[in-house]
Amino acid sequence: MGHTVKESFDQGCKAVRATPNLRESVEEMKKFVLLPEGGDHNKPVFRAKSIREWPKQQPRSHGSVLTKSSRRRGSRGSFLTGGFTLGTKSSELSVRNMMQEDPSPTPPQFFLGREMDLYYILSALLKLNKRLVSVLGDTGIGRSSLVCALCHYINERASTISEIQHIYFIKPKQGDRNVLCRSLLRQLLDKLEEKGKCRPTDEDTDTEAMLEIICRSLKTDKCLIVFDRTELIKSSDVECLELPKILSTILYETKQVRVVITALNSLGQPAIGGQVEHSYSVGPLTFANTVKLFAKLCPHLHTPSERGMLSKKLVRDDEDQMNLLPGDANLRIRTDAIFSVIGDGIPAKIEKAAYSISREALSQLHES
Repeated sequence: MGHTVKESFDQGCKAVRATPNLRESVEEMKKFVLLPEGGDHNKPVFRAKSIREWPKQQPRSHGSVLTKSSRRRGSRGSFLTGGFTLGTKSSELSVRNMMQEDPSPTPPQFFLGREMDLYYILSALLKLNKRLVSVLGDTGIGRSSLVCALCHYINERASTISEIQHIYFIKPKQGDRNVLCRSLLRQLLDKLEEKGKCRPTDEDTDTEAMLEIICRSLKTDKCLIVFDRTELIKSSDVECLELPKILSTILYETKQVRVVITALNSLGQPAIGGQVEHSYSVGPLTFANTVKLFAKLCPHLHTPSERGMLSKKLVRDDEDQMNLLPGDANLRIRTDAIFSVIGDGIPAKIEKAAYSISREALSQLHES
C-alpha cells in the first residue's frame, strides 16, 4: 500500500497484539524479527502514491441502468436503520480514513447477530448524544466483543463520524481478578503519552495526579474511552466508590469525551459528572444465530457446505422459531431442546458446546 517495510512490519506486529483469545499477545508479538538486522527497512516495496480524496461521484441520469457491479459499489459503506444514517459519502472518503490503527482488540472471528445491539449503542452515543453508556450483561454474553466491534465500526468511518476522533480502549490485564482503578487510569495515561497528548509521568504517580493530567489532556478532545469488564474492579468499599468518582471527574472536566463501560450491573447513581447513565442490556442470540454460530465454531464441520447443511436442518422445520430467544413462551419443545444442547444463545456457552460435542452427539443433533 506504499508503506515502508518497517511500517508494514509494525502493523503486522500490532495485528498479532490485537489477536482475540491469544494469551500473552504482547510476548507473542515480540517473537517476530525484522531481518536483516541493521538493514535499511525504511523503503516502500511498492511505489503507490497517496491521493487526497476519491474522485467525486458523477451524477447519473434517471434513465441509466445499474449493473450488478455498480450496485455493489453503491451499496457499500452505508448502514440505514430507523432513519439514522451511518456510513460514508464517496466524495468524503480518503485513502487512509482511519483515526488509528488499533482502536481496540479485534472482535472474535465469527462475530454475528449483534447488528441491532450495535445500532442502539451507536445511536445512544451519536444520535441521542449520551456521554456515558453502560453495556450490561452476564459473563460470556458478549459485551466485550460488542464494544470491540463498536470501536472498529466507528474507526472505519472516521471521515463521517466527526463526533469521535480518537478511541482509547482500556481493559484489565490477562488473568486479573482484582483490578484497581489506578491501574485502569495508568493504562489510559500511557495511551495518551504514546499519542503525545501529555508528558511521561512516573509509575508511582498517584490517582488524583493522573486524573488531573488525563482531564487536562482531553479537555477539548472528541474521543471515546472504553472501560471494559469493570466488574473485575476489586470489591472493596474504596474501589467500588472510586470508579463513579473517576468517571464523574472525566465527564465534568471535559467537554466532548464519551465513555462506554461494560459491567454486570449499572452504576446505580442518578447522575455522574452531570450526565445520566444510559444503560443497554445485552441478551442472548436468537435461535437462528445460535445455530449459525455453533455451526461455524464446531471443529467437526469442515466446509461451508457442511455448516450450511446443519443450519438448514435445524432451522428448516422451525422457521417461525428463527428469531425467538431462550425462554420465550412460543418456543417449541424441539427448539428448546436444541437451544439447551448448543449453548442457550450465550456466545461463551455456544463456543464451549461446539468444541466439546462428540461426533456421535453431533449426528444425533443433525437427526433431531
